Amino acid sequence: MKTFIVVTILLTATAAFSTDQPPQGQGLNFDQVKSNVINRINARIAHNQEELSCVQAAKNHADLKACRDKFREEQGGQNQGQRREGRHQQ
Repeated sequence: MKTFIVVTILLTATAAFSTDQPPQGQGLNFDQVKSNVINRINARIAHNQEELSCVQAAKNHADLKACRDKFREEQGGQNQGQRREGRHQQ
């Protein structure tokens, strides 16, 4: 009897989580989600390139600190907003 219950629960859980598509009327289609993810990655790459350029141009510790302060300040609110947006878009 215990085995039957365990097998039933596992089969039900597997069936519930095996769908590849969101329920009808909810979320964006795959191409839209993929495009959004690519855009966010490209934005992060651009931001990291700017930070890299700043660090490479630094001549001393004060310059490095200025880069760190500048990019941490910019990054602080930006990442939180992206994470929140991503949750709402799904």
